[in-house]
Amino acid sequence: MPSSIPQDIWIHYEGEKYKTNDFIFHFQQNKNEHIQAIIEFIENWNSNSDYIIQKTSGSTGKPKKIKIQKNQIKASALATLKTLNIEKGDHALLSINPVFIGGKMMIARAILGGLDLHIAPIIANPIKYFKTETAIDFFSFVPYQMEKIIDESPEKINFLEQSKVIILGGAPVSEVLAQKIKSHFNQTKVYSTYGMTETVSHVALKLINSKKKEYFNALSGVSFSVDKRNCLSINAPKISGQTSLITNDVVELISSTQFNWLGRYDFVINSGGIKIHPEIIEKEISTLFAEFNIKNRFFVFGLPHEKFGESLNLMLEGEGDIKKIKELLKLNLKAFYVPKKIFLNQQFIETENGKINRVKTIESI
Repeated sequence: MPSSIPQDIWIHYEGEKYKTNDFIFHFQQNKNEHIQAIIEFIENWNSNSDYIIQKTSGSTGKPKKIKIQKNQIKASALATLKTLNIEKGDHALLSINPVFIGGKMMIARAILGGLDLHIAPIIANPIKYFKTETAIDFFSFVPYQMEKIIDESPEKINFLEQSKVIILGGAPVSEVLAQKIKSHFNQTKVYSTYGMTETVSHVALKLINSKKKEYFNALSGVSFSVDKRNCLSINAPKISGQTSLITNDVVELISSTQFNWLGRYDFVINSGGIKIHPEIIEKEISTLFAEFNIKNRFFVFGLPHEKFGESLNLMLEGEGDIKKIKELLKLNLKAFYVPKKIFLNQQFIETENGKINRVKTIESI
């Protein structure tokens, strides 16, 4: 059955506002791929089909196309709106790629929640040139965009602070970015999200700009458990379409609705019997690099080692003084956290939605 679109939905674009059908009519010949993706999603949503086809991001495996039922999208959108107290008539900004599930869900939330949807340029700093006389209640960015806004457009922070909430998804929030958020945002709540394409975007939120230790908290109607590997199992059948969705994310389970994310099981490095989560070390290295003004992108990874089984290594993008960096890490990290080797790679290989493809980047050298 087609999914109805409330008559009071307005789409704001380039200084004008349109009812949904008028927007499609005006821009159906527009060659902007993001505008076409918005139109395609709205038309699919309003069609007789019970599902959409969505490609996964490919950040932890080969991208694949999956069917997502419209009732899953509805359940996810309504859970987010309820959890974040976003109400009919509020204004939301679409500033992430609508080709991927995160962007599609902002459109779905507007449709199902009766929100005004504003479309910003889908670029690294989406609000640099974005203008509106209306306060935006609900923002969604990828962490890289948030960092760009804080670094390049500090004058826009007050505009963001007028909102109810900002969510960050698509990639983990680094410790450096978290500190910047805590320093600049006092009014609006800024959340890191946890989820994947298979869970129709996020199923848990973690408050970043808090004065106390925070964990990921389940959306309304979602609960968690762990398997024997301590990997997260998600119980959200209305959203995921499965009774239990087992992930490869290693967590510390706090309760059935709370967890602390540690890293990917498939990235764990077993060096001499010590299990090392790259993501934990990367947080420490990120803080060090920020302190010493080292701006290279990086990640740590394991390689086979005759004596220890696996060794810990560091991959840097671009140019760098390997000797100086290794000395810095030796002085500031625990001995078994110091990379055995540092590799330079001129340019990391990325997935379609801009995440670092670790496997292919490692293979490239």
